[in-house]
This record gives sequence, C-alpha cells and structure tokens, in this order.
Amino acid sequence: MQDRYYVIAMIVILAICCLGGYVAVSGYLNSNPQGFSLLTPQSATTPIVVVVPTDTPGPTKPAATTVGARTAAPVPSPLGAFQTIAASTTQLPPTPTTARPANPPTAAPTSAAPSCSGFAFCPKGGPLDYNLGVGGDPCPRNYIWGRVVDSSGRGIPNVRIRYKLVATGESDSVVTKASPDPPGIYNIPTGQPGSAWILWVVDSNSQVSPQVPITTRAYPGGGDCPTRIDFVQQ
Repeated sequence: MQDRYYVIAMIVILAICCLGGYVAVSGYLNSNPQGFSLLTPQSATTPIVVVVPTDTPGPTKPAATTVGARTAAPVPSPLGAFQTIAASTTQLPPTPTTARPANPPTAAPTSAAPSCSGFAFCPKGGPLDYNLGVGGDPCPRNYIWGRVVDSSGRGIPNVRIRYKLVATGESDSVVTKASPDPPGIYNIPTGQPGSAWILWVVDSNSQVSPQVPITTRAYPGGGDCPTRIDFVQQ
C-alpha cells in the first residue's frame, strides 16, 4: 500500500517539475523573442532573383537586304549645287530586232499581149469548159487546146494552127474540127506539164495571127485555164 502512495507521489512531483520547466521556458521566450533563433541552427540563405517577362518586345535586328550595284549621278538642285542620288543600274537585255524580210517574190510577169495589128486573128485566153475540154476535163494539163471563132463567137472549122516545141524546134500543125465535134475546136497533145510551145494561125502557109508562147502547167485554181488559147477573127 505504501508502494502505491510512493508511485503517485513521484508522478505528482514529475508533473510539477515539467509544468515549472514549461512556465520557465515560456516566460523566457516571451521576454526574449530572438532567443528561439539561438536554439535552432543557422542556415545559409541564397537570394533568388525572379525575372518576370514583359509584353514589350526587344529591338530586333533588321534583316539584311541585298542592294544592287548603284552608280552616283549628279542632279542639279534648286540651290545650284549638285546633289548625288543613287540609281540602281539594271542590265536590260538587248531589244530583239526583227529582220525585215526582203521584198517578197512577185509572180513572173506575163508576156504582154501580142499586137494583132495587121493579122486576121487575135489570140486570147479562155476559161475552164467541161464541154470543150479534152475528155470532159475543163482544163487538161497535158494538152494545148482552144477554139477558133469569128467575131460573133461562132466556131470556124478547118482552120490550120501551127505549133513548135521550143526545146527541140520540132514543128507541126493541126486543123480545127467540124461537126459533130464543137466547130472550131482544136487540141495538141503535149505530154507532161512544163514544156514550152509557140502557136500561130496560118492560111496557105502564111501567118495570119501573132505567135503566142505558152508553157503547159496544171490549173492553179483561179483565172483562165493556162493551157487554153482561143483565136478570134477580126
């Protein structure tokens, strides 16, 4: 029983000591606020700098520009001095020039119509004709052909026409046809185009028309038939 009282007494004594120690420490800290720092270790502190970005952009370096070669040219100023300006020089390509074509070739002039003065018949060209052309060809290229007519346009049969091949000098004659063929029609076979001939009308071996040069060729598509020669009585 005594042991129990002894234990209780020890607990009370310890509680009183703890309470007294707490009161002493609290009073000391209240009277000396910096005293707590003496009880804790000092730690080195490093200041921290915080950089806050702003919305104002910093100056930017302008991009380098390529400047062409410049030449200085003096320009008179209103004050009479010369002011230097920079002018960019630009190499322009030479202006292409179009060569002027030579004079275009002109068609070979046709021979002047032969004079019919003093002759009984005068030659003239004629159009395409399906009824008179050899074999129904309105302008056969391998024949010299045409009609001999009076002043009224009626065909005259049995008129002799002489012809000569220029290349060889060979000469012959044909006679204009009578009915049932178209009266006054004649034709001279010449072979392939490109041969030169001379024609004229004769009467008892005397010349009664001018001589007419003609070169056989295909119809070019306009005008008279190039292989037709008519002879008109005057």
